[in-house]
Amino acid sequence: MGLPKIALPEYSLKLPSTGEEIKYRPFLVKEEKILLLAMESEDTKQIMTATKNVIQSCVYNDLEIDGLPMFDIEYIFLWLRARAKGEKIELNYKCPKCEGAIPLSFNIEDVKIHRNDKHEQKIQVNEELGVMMKYPNMALQVLLESSQEKNQIEQLFMTIRLCIDYIYDNEKMYSSKDHTEQELVDFLESLSDNQFQKLSKFFETMPKLQHEIELNCLNNKSDKNKKKVVCGYKEPLVLEGLQSFFD
Repeated sequence: MGLPKIALPEYSLKLPSTGEEIKYRPFLVKEEKILLLAMESEDTKQIMTATKNVIQSCVYNDLEIDGLPMFDIEYIFLWLRARAKGEKIELNYKCPKCEGAIPLSFNIEDVKIHRNDKHEQKIQVNEELGVMMKYPNMALQVLLESSQEKNQIEQLFMTIRLCIDYIYDNEKMYSSKDHTEQELVDFLESLSDNQFQKLSKFFETMPKLQHEIELNCLNNKSDKNKKKVVCGYKEPLVLEGLQSFFD
């Protein structure tokens, strides 16, 4: 007779990008082991693959994970972790003033996807021409990390090129998948600086996993008279991206 199976709770959440409701379960020890091994390797591709495999195992919906925006991936993973290890996040920061530890504690329910009112996916380059952008996804992150080109400008060009969904004018649409890499590079290089900045702004304003909190140091320190006083250092802190929410 086999060992009894443990019943797993089922939860739901809405994808930030589409509002689609997905069903999921917490990740288990076997999946946490996969993640820990990947993180120990410090290899981005392994970490991405492990994250993808864990989401595939824990989400019951049929998701095309490689194509999901990274803020969807981060949001899903945050909640998988919350259901497995608790909804309270505890972090420690070093005080810039007294160098003591500042503990932070907050609930994952308070972490939201921050949306910028000025953000647009459909960008009008000029009166006749525009570009529809798509969000960076897991496949793009792996490509960027494995790219031999580490120059910041070239990385930006690569990111923009790979995030072009289609280009349109007054007559038709030109899908990026129907055109070569060089054709897309030539298109980007033909833009004026102002037009190129419009495309760059897409990444600056796109939705982000974000939480605002305040550092408040309550550690005791010695003043010039060697008396113990509260440090009192305060600073607003913005946590952004999945890695910011874990030690």
